[in-house]
Amino acid sequence: MSFLSFMVENLQDARHLGPGVLRRHLVRRAITKVGVPGVGNVVIRAGDSDMAVVRQVFVWREYDLATDDPTGRRIRERYRAILNAGGKPIIVDAGANIGAASLRFAADFPDARLVAVEPDPENAAVLRQNLAGRPNCVVLEAAIGAERGFVALHNQGQSWAVRTERASAGVPIVTVEDAFEASGGHTPFIVKIDIEGFEKDLFATNTAWIDRCFVVAIEPHDWMLPGEGTSRPFQQLMGSKPFEIHVRGENLVYLRADASGGPEDSVKNG
Repeated sequence: MSFLSFMVENLQDARHLGPGVLRRHLVRRAITKVGVPGVGNVVIRAGDSDMAVVRQVFVWREYDLATDDPTGRRIRERYRAILNAGGKPIIVDAGANIGAASLRFAADFPDARLVAVEPDPENAAVLRQNLAGRPNCVVLEAAIGAERGFVALHNQGQSWAVRTERASAGVPIVTVEDAFEASGGHTPFIVKIDIEGFEKDLFATNTAWIDRCFVVAIEPHDWMLPGEGTSRPFQQLMGSKPFEIHVRGENLVYLRADASGGPEDSVKNG
């Protein structure tokens, strides 16, 4: 990165997150914190991809789903409808990394039950710090896939690019239904998926959970894995369901198009 690009990036950080964000350059610790308006301090690791994740979520606002536009209003109306019916909305952050998107969702939907799923142990350690003290949030140190099992991890150099592949042992795999059960919630609401190509596995089978969600937000990875067709299973499946597609940065946000908001969920865990 050129010095000019570095300066422009930091000026944008300061404009969106406040001038305190620049203090991270003054510390030499591996772990530091940046302040995010409306959220509080976010733990990040210096020299890793964590600050880029913070920008994606809190500067570029790629996971702002409670916006004051027709899409955001529909999402907020569904959230309130679940609460007014006595339910507990469930949000699953699959591929949670350090928890930036989880913090965004927790701020926008404070009465939801959130499950953050992250397979990499170093990411999960930071994730736990960022979600500490939030009783509505649960961390699962696991991968997420169509069926239970195990994965091996492959680090591509930056912590936001840890890939998973099925293996006979290693990090456990949970299903989306497992995440729903772990939430302590009642009605699936939002499932966010950023799992570095493993979406091909997730959407291969056991996809009935989709019919119970109002929003499914996916970052596709065909660009990263050309020729592997990682997006084809979810393209084919989501195209057969009553969802509209909205684009938010790198994400495809599938919003249920029918008025019902999906069938009521039968999971009741407290």
